[in-house]
Amino acid sequence: MASSWTISGADGTLYTVTTDVTTTYYAVITGAVTDETFGSFNMPGFAVELTRDDLQSKNTPEGLYAVTGRPVLSFPKLSSTSYKVNYTLAAPGFRNYPVQVTIPVNATFPVSAPAVGMRRLPVRLQGRVVSESNGLPIIGASVVSVDNPTPPSPPPPPPIPHSMLLRSQLYAAHVVGAPVQAVTLTQTGNTQLAQPAAAGTTTVFLNATGGLSGSAFIQIMTPDTTLVEYAIVTSTGPATGQVNLATPLNRSYGTGAASTVNFVTAALAGTAAHLLADPNAGDGILVADALLTATTLVIDDGSPAVEYHEVGAVTDSMGYYAFNGVGRVQELFLQANGATPPTPWMIEFDQPTNIVNFSI
Repeated sequence: MASSWTISGADGTLYTVTTDVTTTYYAVITGAVTDETFGSFNMPGFAVELTRDDLQSKNTPEGLYAVTGRPVLSFPKLSSTSYKVNYTLAAPGFRNYPVQVTIPVNATFPVSAPAVGMRRLPVRLQGRVVSESNGLPIIGASVVSVDNPTPPSPPPPPPIPHSMLLRSQLYAAHVVGAPVQAVTLTQTGNTQLAQPAAAGTTTVFLNATGGLSGSAFIQIMTPDTTLVEYAIVTSTGPATGQVNLATPLNRSYGTGAASTVNFVTAALAGTAAHLLADPNAGDGILVADALLTATTLVIDDGSPAVEYHEVGAVTDSMGYYAFNGVGRVQELFLQANGATPPTPWMIEFDQPTNIVNFSI
């Protein structure tokens, strides 16, 4: 049986001491997560990160969790006021997922959190293409993602996802349903970099800007085209040759003959596909309702988030290729220089770099 007494501190402060007090914490929020790519979730490092000291969490490696606390202290005016609780779901190898749950007036506990599909961190996919006859590297070979040559029968219900690997990573996130379409490029001018352009910069300095006007934008690439990316121009100046870009460059480029800068305009071609998955900035793959085999694509044409990308990778002078930001799907079917059959590859998310070589 609990008992209490009062003691006096050295500074004259009175303290009440109680023995055998049991404090009960209640589950105020419960939730569950899955693996967005594989469905079932099992990660021993799964955690619920809270910023409020009055709330704690309990969770299992299988993705079940509860936010616990004493409602009378955490939500003292619940009879007339609703509250919002913010926390972050985290696990090794996954993107952090911020969650906000509303505790309604006169809530009955526990309140259910929205279901969450945890998104795996993307990986790098790289390899080499060599000649089957002599083992020498094949320079300028294309490596692309194609559809499964032996799809399941009967096929899954539509829309059927199609994966397209990009030579450069996305500059921004895009929503499900955003249009993706092939474009035809027209060159309006060309020049070279007057100063090196580092990855992450939003300003480049060019030897000339003639032809960079109206709807023209920049195509910057290495001579072997292993690196190609596009940049929307927001303004020029104030310095001579200065061009200001809407988004930071993904890669670094050297001056003079080390890089080529073209000024281009784009015209839509073919039928638009639409995204079936919402990619993050930094992703190097699109999952859409159709496979587009064009060289250059535009995503979100006509919107402030518009961006252009090359499809597929190209091998360098030693036969090497690479893709960054690969994820969102379980399996890819890779094809080098149109050689058949395509090579199936289950993405190894526990390996930061996946290696897929070709001998053709």
